[in-house]
Amino acid sequence: MTGPLLERVDRLCGTAARLVGDHALIATVAELRTRLREPLRVAIAGRVKAGKSTLLNALVGERLAPTDAGECTRIITWYTRAAGYEATAVLRDGAEQSLRFSRTESAIEIALDGLEPSALDHIVVGWPSSRLDNLTLIDTPGLEGHDDQSSARTLRFLGLEDEGTSDVDAVIYLMRHMHRSDAGFLEAFMDRSLSHPSPVNAVAVLSRADEVGAGRLDALVSARAIAERYRLDERVRALCSTVIPIAGLIAETGATLREDEVASLRSLASMPADDRADLLLSVDRFCDPASSPLPSQTREDLLDRFGLFGIRFALEVLTGADARTAPAVSRALVGASGVEELGEVLDDHFAGRARALKARSVVVALKDVARRLERDKPDASRQLLASVEEFEATAHEFAELRLWHLALSGAVELDAEEVAEVRRVTTTGEPRERLGLSPDAPDSAMQETARQRIEHWRSRAMHPLTRRELAEACDILARSYEGLYAETAAGPDDRS
Repeated sequence: MTGPLLERVDRLCGTAARLVGDHALIATVAELRTRLREPLRVAIAGRVKAGKSTLLNALVGERLAPTDAGECTRIITWYTRAAGYEATAVLRDGAEQSLRFSRTESAIEIALDGLEPSALDHIVVGWPSSRLDNLTLIDTPGLEGHDDQSSARTLRFLGLEDEGTSDVDAVIYLMRHMHRSDAGFLEAFMDRSLSHPSPVNAVAVLSRADEVGAGRLDALVSARAIAERYRLDERVRALCSTVIPIAGLIAETGATLREDEVASLRSLASMPADDRADLLLSVDRFCDPASSPLPSQTREDLLDRFGLFGIRFALEVLTGADARTAPAVSRALVGASGVEELGEVLDDHFAGRARALKARSVVVALKDVARRLERDKPDASRQLLASVEEFEATAHEFAELRLWHLALSGAVELDAEEVAEVRRVTTTGEPRERLGLSPDAPDSAMQETARQRIEHWRSRAMHPLTRRELAEACDILARSYEGLYAETAAGPDDRS
């Protein structure tokens, strides 16, 4: 992914390379330049047993990440798009080693071949999935678990320890409720080294939403109400761009549903209604050998794949009028899980702003390079820091990230149509699309639309009753339209 912004950041990296010279940090600068050409890095983080691996599998649409506690769950694992199937260990010294792996029904099983988890920086799993085209998904060890080393590894990776910088561009943070430690994580992840820190690169997920209220059929309704309360809370809006309830287990199961599982569910659906209701009262009742004709192991497998809520929901689908096929059950599970909404948010919030988010990450890392260079090359450190700060001050794309957050969080008073305008103007796309015009609109219509919107937002910014943050948002939006006006005023051959 290239573009004017990333080309400018690449030139800034070139300046950094010249100033760093033969210092050991030259390798870090080279890695940052490579990072600009990679897909956006999105980490999935949260406490132990928050459902991180299950959510990753649901997003990819395949059971790749192991969900049971094991050796590989203590290691940061990257899932990237590849032409074939591969697993590679990246050691702490940067060396790489191919790993043997096998595909099981529940996950990829990777053999470490004698490598100690502590010797690995991370594992890279390459997989030919189109869902990994624009995003590299990164599964991280759980926070606040019994394994302090794994938790510390996640914190270092996300740049939350030792004044480090994050190796990711954005994060999906899973939580059961907004505990103090969850708020602390999101606040720490927020990038404060740039002016106007913004949580635009963080999305919170209310995970395991199907377990709300002991897995009743209205569990997801309750979870959506809880998520909505969080979204309306100013304190939460200051920490993440949105909160989405997700039932990761039924999303993963729906995406990977097997016909034999649906056949087992059909057997339960054929039971008399009263008997079926008794069966679904609790996990213990469901597992009682005398409660249904299904073998005990089959029932345990269904609980493992669906959970009690998922079984109740699937049986409701199967007893409906037109939904007795496996594809219908699969669609219903995925549709109810919330994972499609999360996918839309990832496309809109992250993929649609990938260039700005990647540039932001690299600029922050270059600031860290300047800081680390200070002891050995103080003059070079000062020059690099000045170059980075000048870039930061003139990068309007960073201001647009700020605008996006102000509009999305409700920190400024914009109606739904104006928020949609901010969404359209600040994303990537052709000028006509960003101006809200049809693809065949003439250049004169583009210029006139841009001119009108500049005047509108400038006038609103200067109104004496306009609050400071709203005036800031209006100024940023006006500058975005000025950029579009300049782009449309140029000839087609001159546009970038």
